[in-house]
Amino acid sequence: MARINITIPDGLLEDVDRTAESLGTSRSAFLQEAGACYIAEITESREREQRVRDIDAAIMRARTVGAKMKPGFDAMTQIRKDRERDGK
Repeated sequence: MARINITIPDGLLEDVDRTAESLGTSRSAFLQEAGACYIAEITESREREQRVRDIDAAIMRARTVGAKMKPGFDAMTQIRKDRERDGK
């Protein structure tokens, strides 16, 4: 396991020590857990943002396809025709 030296404000260190003590853990264990939780939060946020971008892109593609459809196009009728043609 690696050892590091970091600089943090005195007030934050006091909060870390007080919270770690109240949880019955060490400063190091507390900071490891805090770091892991923060990384997980960032990862989840980025994944959520990517899903939103993917959904927005899919909506735009669907709108592009929809704009190319002839007036009166009935998707259900086309699906039935495709199924009959494919024997399903």
